[in-house]
Amino acid sequence: MSRKCSTCQHVKRAEIDRRLAAGEPNNQIAKDYQISPSSLHRHRSNCLGLASSNAIMKETARGTAAVACLPSKDDLNRSYFDLLDQIDEIVAQAKAKGSLQIALSGLNSIRQTLDSQSRLSGFDRQGTQINVAVQTNVTVEVRAVAERLIREFDHEPELKARIARTLLETNNEHAS
Repeated sequence: MSRKCSTCQHVKRAEIDRRLAAGEPNNQIAKDYQISPSSLHRHRSNCLGLASSNAIMKETARGTAAVACLPSKDDLNRSYFDLLDQIDEIVAQAKAKGSLQIALSGLNSIRQTLDSQSRLSGFDRQGTQINVAVQTNVTVEVRAVAERLIREFDHEPELKARIARTLLETNNEHAS
């Protein structure tokens, strides 16, 4: 009967697994969590099936390089506007020659390519939608607010009079 993996039993296993998957070196993780490096290596290989930290970092670098090769948002924007101009030209020419279907088919292929590049670059997402509920049935006792304001500014008669006038105007507008 085989022994249970001590790293799998560790209280901080989720953190350890996350750091291993991120490509952090085994020795540092083992030191931080007081785990033997050999046990951590076995956990990485046998339990998680992860490659070495060097291999993970190489893959990460490849992914970063691939993303860097994708067109920028400005490049895609320019391409769309260029495509729009080409569409206008080709449609005018195609109408004159009667070959509209072929021209539009080619342009549709170009548009699909640009759409694919846009999705790969992550520019097709407009952002996260956030729904906000606002409670509109808030009851405010105007009389209590007015009394508190008048009490607060009792030592400043000019300001107190302005507040009172404003509250009366607000109350009259509300009544209308």
